[in-house]
Amino acid sequence: MRKHMNTNKFLLLLSLLFFYSTAFAQLNLIPQPQKVEQQKGFFEIKKNISLVSNYPSNHQNQALVKWLKEVQNIEFNASPRIGKNSIQLLRQPDQAAFSNFLKQEKLDYSFEAGEEGYVLQVSRENIKIISTSHAGIFYGIQTLKQLITANAVNNQIPCLVIYDKPDFPIRAWQDDISRGPIPTMDMLKDQIRNMSAYKLNYFTLYTEHTFKLDKHPGIAPEDGITKQELRELAEFARKHHVTLIGNYQSFGHMEETLVHPDYKHLAENDHIISPALEESYDFLRDVYSEIVPVYDGQFFNINCDETFGLGEGKSKDMVEKLGIDGVYLYHIKRLNDLLQPYGKSILMWGDIAANHPRIVQELPKDITVIAWGYHAAKSFDSSITPITATGLNFWVAPGVSCWRNVYPSLNTAKINIFNFVRDGKKHGATGILNTTWDDDGFNLFQNNWHGLAWGAEVSWKAPDPNLSEEYSAKEMEDRYAHFNRTFDQTFYGLKKESLTEKMNRFIALSRGGVKNIFINQRFFEPVFPIHAEYVQPEKRAQYLKEIDYLKNLFNEVETTAKKVTQNGQSTANLLFAISQVQFTLKKNLLRMDVNDFMNGRKNVSASQLQQSIRNLALEAGKLKTSYKELWLNENRLSWLDVNMKKYDELIQGINDLEGHCFIKAHNELTEKGRKVSIEPLFKEKPVYYEINKDHVTSDSKKYSGPFYLKSDAKISARVIQDNQNFPVVKDSLIYHKAIGKLARLNAVPSDYHPSYDGGGKMALLDGKLGNPAALRTGRWQGFSGQNIEVEIDMGERTGLNKFSMGCYQNTHSWVILPKNIRIYAKDTELENYRLIKIIEHDISPKEGGAFKHVFETTLGGLNVRYLKVQAEWYGKLPEWHHAGSEYDSMLFADEIIIE
Repeated sequence: MRKHMNTNKFLLLLSLLFFYSTAFAQLNLIPQPQKVEQQKGFFEIKKNISLVSNYPSNHQNQALVKWLKEVQNIEFNASPRIGKNSIQLLRQPDQAAFSNFLKQEKLDYSFEAGEEGYVLQVSRENIKIISTSHAGIFYGIQTLKQLITANAVNNQIPCLVIYDKPDFPIRAWQDDISRGPIPTMDMLKDQIRNMSAYKLNYFTLYTEHTFKLDKHPGIAPEDGITKQELRELAEFARKHHVTLIGNYQSFGHMEETLVHPDYKHLAENDHIISPALEESYDFLRDVYSEIVPVYDGQFFNINCDETFGLGEGKSKDMVEKLGIDGVYLYHIKRLNDLLQPYGKSILMWGDIAANHPRIVQELPKDITVIAWGYHAAKSFDSSITPITATGLNFWVAPGVSCWRNVYPSLNTAKINIFNFVRDGKKHGATGILNTTWDDDGFNLFQNNWHGLAWGAEVSWKAPDPNLSEEYSAKEMEDRYAHFNRTFDQTFYGLKKESLTEKMNRFIALSRGGVKNIFINQRFFEPVFPIHAEYVQPEKRAQYLKEIDYLKNLFNEVETTAKKVTQNGQSTANLLFAISQVQFTLKKNLLRMDVNDFMNGRKNVSASQLQQSIRNLALEAGKLKTSYKELWLNENRLSWLDVNMKKYDELIQGINDLEGHCFIKAHNELTEKGRKVSIEPLFKEKPVYYEINKDHVTSDSKKYSGPFYLKSDAKISARVIQDNQNFPVVKDSLIYHKAIGKLARLNAVPSDYHPSYDGGGKMALLDGKLGNPAALRTGRWQGFSGQNIEVEIDMGERTGLNKFSMGCYQNTHSWVILPKNIRIYAKDTELENYRLIKIIEHDISPKEGGAFKHVFETTLGGLNVRYLKVQAEWYGKLPEWHHAGSEYDSMLFADEIIIE
């Protein structure tokens, strides 16, 4: 048996070695062709070359002539003729004629081109591109261009025959134009030009509210996309053999429409249009009448994902009668009826298969659902098999991992795209939709080319779905390394230098360097609150080391960028991203200096710290100017003001450190109560404060020393000096018997985000409540894959009457309420705990939105010294969760209150 297994492994290894030694043999092409036969000799591209075709001249012929003249400086024969020194574009009327022609040329006439395939023959005398379709000729031309740009030596390209066709008929990409940037027409055309060169053939614009409607003119922004622009784009796309896919979010994610006073009455909640109102369908009919006819392709994406909260508003009675499944089915059928007059086939996200499997058989038969997932999983079977079980046609949608990041996570995208496409191939997907999302509205599209081209690579020539996990990973790494070398040449025009190597070195810091340093939120995060993770003593050396590393990398990229001959704009974006990460690291250094200064450590003087503050604010201002320039290079003005406001708040927040003060509530309860102190960062600054009032003026109490509280209170304080009012700092404190009474925390907070430690081990007994709308303020303590277990020592036997504990749920974000909370008690340290109470609840993980639930019970005057509180972890994410069920759910709590 072992011998048989070793033989299988040996055969697999042999097949891989053969694959890489033939298909890749020094040919730098994206995507890799299906079959390459290398032959002896070279074709020399000379002056007076002829371009001839057996069909009327069209856009692609003219484009090839223009490219060869302008980019390669090659003159054409004024009187083109078939023969030596010619490029021949030979379209055959059908497969039979195609096979006969190949036979005459002594080529492999068993090859079937299909609708997009081609044969490219390079001999010593001429170049022939043979296909049954215009698309095939076009793709052959793209391969020829890459042979010339990335494989020619002294104007010579190797003699060979390429037999090529795609593994997937649908090879699409998506640009999100609804959560921030709306690209200019030039940028949209650049996308089509560049992506069609890598043989992608469908393009969709994710649309919520940005299409300018004549019947509803108040919804779209002033510079939203118009019908005329889409018609112009569709015509441009057709010339590049790209079809636009219509797109309109038609159920959830409609908040930008429903917030408008004229449409608020259509809302089920803040983001779902209500299926209970006939007027909702009147509105959607109007929208479809304008947007659908603009798109002449077969598909229209109605989206309809993430309908959290359906049934909580106007459709409550419908849901009680039909069930959530039934209402969802009703809505999809109504949308299908609206689309029928236009002859469109519905596309929608695959949530329906996982969340509503019972209704799938009643859906329109020509519907296509899209399985989506964006994480770096080894397998995506769990995302796909719920759909394959329904028998529906489906696509898979990986992503370039750009959203919420300073720069796309190239490693995540590498694994996600490769493995999702591989598993899509295995299970019979008919299309690939590679996505870019703009969740926080800050992304710049120029950073996405690499991930989109990688998607093009594997959606034309799919990964082998039959390899073991080990050999599939080997295929991925080898293909990715070859892809990176080729991307440098085909996209940037680099011959010896590499930008992709530097891009990958840059993003590698996100895995091995300072945690989450590439997230946009960290860039804009204010200096306060200062989380413990940021200011560990060993961090200073790490911050300095990475700043120095990035400085050198910046210089390397700047040097290489000068040698880029095409698509050079994206190099400016890379340099900007490097500068952003440097800035965040410098902000962390400032945090360390501020923290040391606050705690009396003399690393820096007051004047040095003030100068560091001014320098960082100045640097933020320069980044703001650069960002605006990069934005306007690719986007319209819409949403720029939102991002400029983020920059202004960042700069103002840094400048305001000069007058920052902080409120410290001590965790010891005395006869006087709880001690509270207020201190300015710079000691000479005067502080004024109020208790249970919001407004602080120079007429408020001037702080002169600590005070004590014996009840709940809201404290507001600010520095006021020389008629300058610095920002108000606020803290809300509650008062109860268990503040500071922690004996042991028998759980380890998650390190996913530094705020999840809640401010330290005392977080659940610090007299501070959390807000469900602000999870990362340091008021919530978060745990993953474990129960919360807290032991409390009251110091002496104490009469206890009431218990409460606040917990958070947002299932979409992996946070689920505990199954229950158990309270144990004992009188002495050596005793075993005895169970006193179990607090249950009936809230489902499917409950939508983000909310806080308070578990509470009476203790009836229980007189004990020691308590143990245990919140039982929900477990792995449920089967129906969008991320799959292999991941741990999280558990969040804010405060244990004992009265």
